[in-house]
Amino acid sequence: MGKTERLGPSPTTSNDGERDSLVGLYFRDASRYELLSNEAEKRLSRKLTLCYRIISAELALPDETPQTFREIIGSLGDACAFSTRCRRAFHLATACRRKLIQSNLRLAVHIARRYSQYGIPMSDLIQDANVGLIKAVERFDPGKGFRFSTYAYWWISEEVKRCLQRGTRLVHTPENVVDEIRQLHKVSLKMHQSLGRTPSQTELAREMEASPSRIGELRALAAREVSTDVPLVDDGSVTLGDSLKGREQLTPDHPMFHRDRSRTLNAMLGKLTDREQEILSRRYGLGLPEPETLQVISDDLGISRERVRQIEKMALKKLQGQFSSPEDAFRA
Repeated sequence: MGKTERLGPSPTTSNDGERDSLVGLYFRDASRYELLSNEAEKRLSRKLTLCYRIISAELALPDETPQTFREIIGSLGDACAFSTRCRRAFHLATACRRKLIQSNLRLAVHIARRYSQYGIPMSDLIQDANVGLIKAVERFDPGKGFRFSTYAYWWISEEVKRCLQRGTRLVHTPENVVDEIRQLHKVSLKMHQSLGRTPSQTELAREMEASPSRIGELRALAAREVSTDVPLVDDGSVTLGDSLKGREQLTPDHPMFHRDRSRTLNAMLGKLTDREQEILSRRYGLGLPEPETLQVISDDLGISRERVRQIEKMALKKLQGQFSSPEDAFRA
């Protein structure tokens, strides 16, 4: 039941004219399916409810099992292994599922069209709208008595919004990350309105109960990719890739840079006492696989965490004037 179906033409054509013509064909094909009337939808819902009841009884599912295609049919496995009545219920439920999808294709197109001004190809919007429609069908509980179109509207809209968030990325962002990015945008806008300024990364992290580094990752993922083949001059002789700096490891002065940095650090540490050198080295991971916490150092040295913090602070203060930013030197 987790299989994603493609309803309509594939949007992978390379020519814009072909893409537009395929979208037009899709509109024509989708219009062939009639919309369900209120009475027809009620009849279809009653059929689904009966099918789910039969299959639930056959499988002896718990009473609290959601009466949805996803839960009931997903629990069935190989329908051929069950009774004839159960197999008929399976085939009827499958037919009802397809009927619900086909009769609401125009609703999916209608919602996709509302977002056509955001620069995403209409074929991509339609495909994601159809994914939302399929999710709605498989999660719809006909026994609750409300219209399917009302239920499907939310699912389709959510999937199209995720399409807008992913944009035209070469590598699609996972759905859970897309949800995090959307939440970040909401929180950022809310805090901007309340603070009267753009919130800092630390403030956002505190509000979302995440680490500042995670907020930075989400911001980077939210940025659109830019091709290195983008021309920087009219004749196209210079591209963005031509202007990008090469990796640091490839620069001629790379070995000298590390040698000079090592000498600078040794000279700075020579101004400190042995204990100050040890604490700073361990706090910033100098010569270690990774930095150590205040707790680890305090346990090892037999002093309090606060005392370790004080020694670290005094050592950094001693180095003021020796280096523009001692913390940056240690982290480099």
